[in-house]
Amino acid sequence: MKRISLAVASLGLFALSASTSSAQSAKPISFGISAGASIPVSDFGDVYQTGYNGTVSLGFNSPGSPLGLRVDGMYNKFTDRNDLLVSRPDYAIMGANANLVYALPGVGIRPYLIGGAGIYGQKPDVDGAKNTTDWGLNGGIGASFPLSGFTTFIEARYHRIMSDNPTSFIPVTFGISF
Repeated sequence: MKRISLAVASLGLFALSASTSSAQSAKPISFGISAGASIPVSDFGDVYQTGYNGTVSLGFNSPGSPLGLRVDGMYNKFTDRNDLLVSRPDYAIMGANANLVYALPGVGIRPYLIGGAGIYGQKPDVDGAKNTTDWGLNGGIGASFPLSGFTTFIEARYHRIMSDNPTSFIPVTFGISF
Protein backbone atom coordinates (compact mmCIF):
# COMPACT_ATOMS: atom_id res chain seq x y z
CA MET A 1 0.00 0.00 0.00
CA LYS A 2 2.88 2.31 0.82
CA ARG A 3 4.47 1.67 -2.60
CA ILE A 4 1.19 2.44 -4.39
CA SER A 5 0.81 5.74 -2.48
CA LEU A 6 4.42 6.64 -3.29
CA ALA A 7 3.89 5.81 -6.98
CA VAL A 8 0.68 7.88 -7.16
CA ALA A 9 2.40 10.81 -5.42
CA SER A 10 5.38 10.55 -7.80
CA LEU A 11 3.10 10.52 -10.86
CA GLY A 12 1.22 13.55 -9.51
CA LEU A 13 4.46 15.48 -8.98
CA PHE A 14 5.68 14.47 -12.44
CA ALA A 15 2.43 15.69 -14.06
CA LEU A 16 2.60 18.95 -12.11
CA SER A 17 6.24 19.55 -13.06
CA ALA A 18 5.54 18.74 -16.73
CA SER A 19 2.67 21.23 -16.70
CA THR A 20 4.79 23.89 -15.00
CA SER A 21 7.82 23.37 -17.22
CA SER A 22 5.62 23.61 -20.30
CA ALA A 23 4.23 26.94 -19.11
CA GLN A 24 7.67 28.20 -18.06
CA SER A 25 9.27 27.37 -21.39
CA ALA A 26 7.11 29.96 -23.16
CA LYS A 27 8.92 33.17 -24.06
CA PRO A 28 7.68 36.28 -22.20
CA ILE A 29 7.00 38.08 -25.51
CA SER A 30 6.48 36.36 -28.86
CA PHE A 31 5.67 37.43 -32.40
CA GLY A 32 3.74 35.08 -34.68
CA ILE A 33 2.49 34.88 -38.23
CA SER A 34 -0.01 32.36 -39.57
CA ALA A 35 -2.12 31.60 -42.62
CA GLY A 36 -4.74 29.10 -43.66
CA ALA A 37 -8.30 28.47 -44.72
CA SER A 38 -11.21 30.55 -43.48
CA ILE A 39 -14.49 28.64 -43.45
CA PRO A 40 -17.77 30.60 -43.49
CA VAL A 41 -20.52 29.08 -41.32
CA SER A 42 -24.21 29.66 -40.61
CA ASP A 43 -25.99 32.11 -42.98
CA PHE A 44 -22.64 33.48 -44.14
CA GLY A 45 -21.74 29.97 -45.34
CA ASP A 46 -24.91 29.88 -47.45
CA VAL A 47 -23.53 32.68 -49.63
CA TYR A 48 -19.72 32.39 -49.50
CA GLN A 49 -17.27 29.53 -49.91
CA THR A 50 -14.07 28.79 -48.02
CA GLY A 51 -11.55 31.59 -48.36
CA TYR A 52 -8.17 32.36 -46.87
CA ASN A 53 -6.81 33.96 -43.71
CA GLY A 54 -3.60 35.74 -42.73
CA THR A 55 -2.87 36.68 -39.12
CA VAL A 56 -0.08 38.42 -37.20
CA SER A 57 0.11 37.98 -33.43
CA LEU A 58 1.87 39.45 -30.43
CA GLY A 59 1.86 37.23 -27.33
CA PHE A 60 2.62 38.02 -23.70
CA ASN A 61 3.31 35.17 -21.27
CA SER A 62 4.12 35.17 -17.56
CA PRO A 63 6.80 32.64 -16.55
CA GLY A 64 5.32 29.84 -14.46
CA SER A 65 1.71 30.63 -15.41
CA PRO A 66 -0.38 28.75 -17.96
CA LEU A 67 -2.33 31.97 -18.70
CA GLY A 68 -1.18 34.45 -21.34
CA LEU A 69 -2.45 37.31 -23.47
CA ARG A 70 -2.34 37.48 -27.25
CA VAL A 71 -3.28 40.32 -29.58
CA ASP A 72 -4.10 39.37 -33.19
CA GLY A 73 -4.57 41.31 -36.39
CA MET A 74 -6.17 39.30 -39.19
CA TYR A 75 -7.38 39.49 -42.76
CA ASN A 76 -9.93 37.08 -44.27
CA LYS A 77 -11.15 36.97 -47.88
CA PHE A 78 -14.16 35.01 -49.16
CA THR A 79 -15.56 34.42 -52.67
CA ASP A 80 -19.17 33.66 -53.54
CA ARG A 81 -20.38 30.13 -54.05
CA ASN A 82 -20.54 28.91 -57.65
CA ASP A 83 -23.97 27.31 -57.28
CA LEU A 84 -25.90 30.54 -56.53
CA LEU A 85 -28.26 32.14 -59.05
CA VAL A 86 -27.13 35.66 -58.14
CA SER A 87 -23.40 36.38 -58.11
CA ARG A 88 -22.02 38.13 -55.01
CA PRO A 89 -18.88 40.24 -54.77
CA ASP A 90 -15.88 38.94 -52.84
CA TYR A 91 -16.05 39.77 -49.14
CA ALA A 92 -13.22 40.85 -46.83
CA ILE A 93 -13.13 40.79 -43.03
CA MET A 94 -10.33 42.46 -41.12
CA GLY A 95 -10.10 42.23 -37.35
CA ALA A 96 -8.14 43.04 -34.23
CA ASN A 97 -8.65 40.78 -31.19
CA ALA A 98 -7.41 40.64 -27.60
CA ASN A 99 -7.38 37.02 -26.40
CA LEU A 100 -6.64 35.06 -23.26
CA VAL A 101 -4.60 31.92 -23.92
CA TYR A 102 -4.66 29.03 -21.45
CA ALA A 103 -1.90 26.44 -21.93
CA LEU A 104 -3.01 22.90 -21.16
CA PRO A 105 -0.51 20.38 -19.76
CA GLY A 106 1.56 18.63 -22.36
CA VAL A 107 5.04 17.39 -23.10
CA GLY A 108 6.41 18.23 -26.55
CA ILE A 109 3.03 19.14 -28.04
CA ARG A 110 1.37 21.85 -25.95
CA PRO A 111 -2.40 22.19 -26.48
CA TYR A 112 -4.08 25.46 -25.54
CA LEU A 113 -7.46 27.16 -25.37
CA ILE A 114 -7.89 30.67 -26.74
CA GLY A 115 -10.73 33.16 -26.61
CA GLY A 116 -11.45 36.85 -26.57
CA ALA A 117 -13.15 39.82 -28.14
CA GLY A 118 -12.32 42.39 -30.77
CA ILE A 119 -13.41 44.69 -33.54
CA TYR A 120 -14.09 43.55 -37.08
CA GLY A 121 -14.33 45.54 -40.29
CA GLN A 122 -16.42 43.99 -43.07
CA LYS A 123 -16.52 45.12 -46.68
CA PRO A 124 -17.80 43.71 -49.97
CA ASP A 125 -15.21 44.03 -52.74
CA VAL A 126 -17.16 46.64 -54.72
CA ASP A 127 -16.11 50.19 -55.64
CA GLY A 128 -17.81 52.65 -53.29
CA ALA A 129 -18.95 49.99 -50.79
CA LYS A 130 -18.84 51.09 -47.18
CA ASN A 131 -16.80 49.34 -44.53
CA THR A 132 -18.89 48.39 -41.49
CA THR A 133 -17.26 48.00 -38.09
CA ASP A 134 -18.72 45.83 -35.33
CA TRP A 135 -17.48 43.99 -32.28
CA GLY A 136 -17.29 40.24 -31.98
CA LEU A 137 -16.21 37.25 -29.95
CA ASN A 138 -13.97 34.29 -30.73
CA GLY A 139 -12.93 31.04 -29.11
CA GLY A 140 -11.02 27.96 -30.11
CA ILE A 141 -8.28 25.46 -29.55
CA GLY A 142 -4.74 25.06 -30.79
CA ALA A 143 -1.53 23.14 -30.31
CA SER A 144 2.03 24.42 -30.35
CA PHE A 145 5.14 22.44 -31.24
CA PRO A 146 8.38 23.94 -29.88
CA LEU A 147 11.33 23.60 -32.23
CA SER A 148 14.88 24.92 -32.07
CA GLY A 149 14.63 28.72 -31.92
CA PHE A 150 10.94 29.02 -32.83
CA THR A 151 7.56 27.39 -32.32
CA THR A 152 5.04 26.14 -34.88
CA PHE A 153 1.34 25.99 -34.14
CA ILE A 154 -1.98 24.95 -35.60
CA GLU A 155 -5.22 26.57 -34.48
CA ALA A 156 -8.96 26.69 -35.17
CA ARG A 157 -11.22 29.43 -33.78
CA TYR A 158 -14.89 30.26 -34.15
CA HIS A 159 -15.49 34.00 -34.76
CA ARG A 160 -18.92 35.61 -34.36
CA ILE A 161 -19.37 39.23 -35.43
CA MET A 162 -22.27 40.89 -33.61
CA SER A 163 -23.84 42.97 -36.38
CA ASP A 164 -27.39 43.41 -37.73
CA ASN A 165 -26.70 40.30 -39.82
CA PRO A 166 -24.31 38.31 -37.60
CA THR A 167 -21.35 36.85 -39.47
CA SER A 168 -19.64 33.62 -38.38
CA PHE A 169 -16.49 31.96 -39.70
CA ILE A 170 -13.77 29.55 -38.59
CA PRO A 171 -10.16 30.19 -39.62
CA VAL A 172 -7.98 27.08 -39.47
CA THR A 173 -4.40 28.30 -39.53
CA PHE A 174 -0.82 27.07 -39.34
CA GLY A 175 1.91 29.41 -38.18
CA ILE A 176 5.23 30.09 -36.56
CA SER A 177 6.17 32.27 -33.58
CA PHE A 178 9.49 33.62 -32.41
